[in-house]
Amino acid sequence: MTEQESPTNEAIERLAGELHERGRALNHLLAQGPPGLTEPATAYTVLANLTQTSFRLAQTAEQIDAFLTRELDAGRLGHDRGDDPVQAVTAVHNALGQVTEQAADLGESFRRAASALAPIRAQDGGGELSPGRRTVVNLVEREDAQVGPASKDFPRTINEVLPGPAVAEDLPPELRSPPQPPHPRRGR
Repeated sequence: MTEQESPTNEAIERLAGELHERGRALNHLLAQGPPGLTEPATAYTVLANLTQTSFRLAQTAEQIDAFLTRELDAGRLGHDRGDDPVQAVTAVHNALGQVTEQAADLGESFRRAASALAPIRAQDGGGELSPGRRTVVNLVEREDAQVGPASKDFPRTINEVLPGPAVAEDLPPELRSPPQPPHPRRGR
């Protein structure tokens, strides 16, 4: 959906369908193996994006719940069988609360997987360092590299240099706590 396009029901449905189709296409590409996925860095990026997607799905569930609550409170919802819609909307609310929790848990699991993968890198066929790493090693091993102890340039300890623990406002959204599920509504 472009920024000029107004958010219609059709546009919302199309985006949800595209999300499903993109997931299918991603799974298809990942299942193929080389020349597809060949770098741990790519796997890390995929995991990081899946982390964000999971948290966004939790937010989507919350927004659908808020919409239904707003419409119910305004008296704009009916039931196909003529029943009071409160019981059905309450059941949807409770299910979406579970979805929110599970999506947040899924996002947190993807985040942990990405964090565990972060130090992993690809090696060339014989267990040698990849070309970028080899360049760094070769520079350090050169006689004229003028490599000396870091303490000469950095006389302070790491704890003196690094700031204290980050405050929640200073953290980017992807590192903050996941959204919390709505509290179940027991009835009206």
